[in-house]
Amino acid sequence: MLAYQDIPHIIKKMPKVEIHLHLEGAFTFDFLFDLVNKYGGDPEIKNIDDLRKKFVFSDFSHFINTWFWKNKFYRKPEDFENSTYQTLKNLSLQNVIYAEVFFSPWDFAPNNLRMEEIAEATISGIRKAENDFPIKCGLIADIVRDHGAEGAIERLQHTTPFLGRGIIGIGLGGNEKDFPPIFFKDVFHEAKRIGFRTTIHAGEASGPESIWSAINDLEAERIGHGVRAVEDPKLVDYLYSKQIPLEVCITSNLKTRVFQSLHEHPFDDFYKKGLMVTVNSDDPPMFGSDITDEFFLLYDKLKYNYDDLKQITLNALNSSFLGESEKKKYHDIITKYWAAIKQ
Repeated sequence: MLAYQDIPHIIKKMPKVEIHLHLEGAFTFDFLFDLVNKYGGDPEIKNIDDLRKKFVFSDFSHFINTWFWKNKFYRKPEDFENSTYQTLKNLSLQNVIYAEVFFSPWDFAPNNLRMEEIAEATISGIRKAENDFPIKCGLIADIVRDHGAEGAIERLQHTTPFLGRGIIGIGLGGNEKDFPPIFFKDVFHEAKRIGFRTTIHAGEASGPESIWSAINDLEAERIGHGVRAVEDPKLVDYLYSKQIPLEVCITSNLKTRVFQSLHEHPFDDFYKKGLMVTVNSDDPPMFGSDITDEFFLLYDKLKYNYDDLKQITLNALNSSFLGESEKKKYHDIITKYWAAIKQ
């Protein structure tokens, strides 16, 4: 077991892989504050402390309202490019060596921005960050349930020209209860035919039936969240037997009241049963916890040791959409770090 006083430094420096992070919810407060002021300010936001307080949520509806409030300050392609660059810089400072991140360009149609210009700007921000920092990033287009199933094929068509040019996958987030996975069966089958990797948000706001549908109807390779599988022992057994990756976001689940306490959260039980669980931050500034904080929570609250932290990192790497040669490269970086710590 590592000495307690050493662990914050060790966790900050450990190579990390994150596979469930929303770019629109991963801004830095400094950047958003500058963006608010760039477009005329907000009388409620006089300083960064005011901005931080804006993101203390009373309930899930408050979270959603604040999400859309934030979106109105992204008005030009350069805003997405700069925000993406700052986000990846921040991840790199935590020694995230690889990340797969969601973006939802269709959310900004009210700002008179086209998906294509947002995608180009976001990919440009990624390339600049990859050039300046030791980080690699794959982009997943979240076609968002709330925009309706009837336009989902069109959103896929907007995305297809960027396949292999920065975008590697298709995701499905948004209102899980009102827009179940089955509504999007055709678009995900088409996405897989074209060559997109797939991940579905399921088992967060809805129960096990949502996860079953994501697996059986959409043939999802990974499940975003998936924590409410705990309500169905047969599903837990299936996830274990098939080693279907779960993109778990512990603090996010607690802040949005999917679970009322860490004691109720199934991550520890899933991990000890051998499910392919990963740990992620979801929307770091909005939930007050980044990927480093999530790993420290595992150590401090769940009493995980360095072998556990290493294994969970490798779970994320093995669950990623990287090719085998790249996985080996990052595997060597991760194992070398922990071998040195163990000495």
